[in-house]
Amino acid sequence: MSKNIVKVLDKSFSDMIAGQKMLISSPEKIANYIKQIPLGSSKTIKEMRLDLARAKGADNTCPLTTGIFLRKAIEELGDDLPYWRVIDEHHPLIKKLNMNPKKISKLRLTEGI
Repeated sequence: MSKNIVKVLDKSFSDMIAGQKMLISSPEKIANYIKQIPLGSSKTIKEMRLDLARAKGADNTCPLTTGIFLRKAIEELGDDLPYWRVIDEHHPLIKKLNMNPKKISKLRLTEGI
């Protein structure tokens, strides 16, 4: 399993500022996080990034690698991963994964999200 890496930012990046600790997670850690979200609940990508970071003593999680690793986790696990708890039918990842937005809507509605 991949390990987490924490780096101190030399310069500001995305929504993080220089000097903050940035976590670089992994597809496995992101998948495990999503699997822990209770049935009928949802989290935003931002909330996920902050939760993952705080668990490792960092200020935030890298947005770029989070997107890449989220996509990889979804591709590898498919519907065994309740990805609809972190992305909705309007998320840009839907097009990249060639998913049907109506499927995401239905999964979220079924769970009451």
